[in-house]
Amino acid sequence: MQRLHDGPVGPEKADRFDIPETGITRADAAAGYVEVVDEPRHYHRFENDWARVYDVRFAPGETSLYHRHSVNTLYVTVYDTRVFDQAYGEDGGITHELPSGLCGCRPHGREPLIHRVRNEGEGLMQMIGAEHRGSPKLVAEAPLEAPFHTLVEEPFKGESIRCYQIDLPPGQSTGPMDYQFSGLLVSLAEATLSIEDDGVSRIVSMSPGAFIWHDGPGRRVLRNVGSTRFRAVLGEWR
Repeated sequence: MQRLHDGPVGPEKADRFDIPETGITRADAAAGYVEVVDEPRHYHRFENDWARVYDVRFAPGETSLYHRHSVNTLYVTVYDTRVFDQAYGEDGGITHELPSGLCGCRPHGREPLIHRVRNEGEGLMQMIGAEHRGSPKLVAEAPLEAPFHTLVEEPFKGESIRCYQIDLPPGQSTGPMDYQFSGLLVSLAEATLSIEDDGVSRIVSMSPGAFIWHDGPGRRVLRNVGSTRFRAVLGEWR
């Protein structure tokens, strides 16, 4: 079964910052922090036994509350963005340049994170976060090998979710693929796809930040039937 959720369509070196530049101080931490589920700009979108998916959106200059991540989480950056990241209780922070399509599973289960972030870019900051709530009964031992899918070297060494980049030009098809896992497909581009699951096809208009959850195992075919390149990230639950 697949579930499609459309996110909003927005525009498209790490540096140390001191207190005068950021305007954020240790005293601000006295107000405490909230769980990520209660942070107002982390919008809840979908939940099942295996995943909880939220949509992170900040306009330029907006800052989150301090919030805690305590569950292994897949992150996907939708647009190129510049983000200031400050750990709870620290006087300074780091600014990261995050490219569209950056993905990885951070092991918050064993390394909880309390922080706040600010959009220091000129456009919409949007990320999709997907918490790993559990492992499905059937998981794949070996990574997927399929046309137009590229396994991402895991930057955070998270064991719970594998990531793949998908880059499917107009008119191209993956052919039949055996997805021996459940997972989350996150779109990075405007595109029109034919998605065939176990012999049943449908046409789907994808937009940046839209996502589809699939319960595996199953046989899938992706065909790009539009005029624009389809770029996406696939998260494989383990």
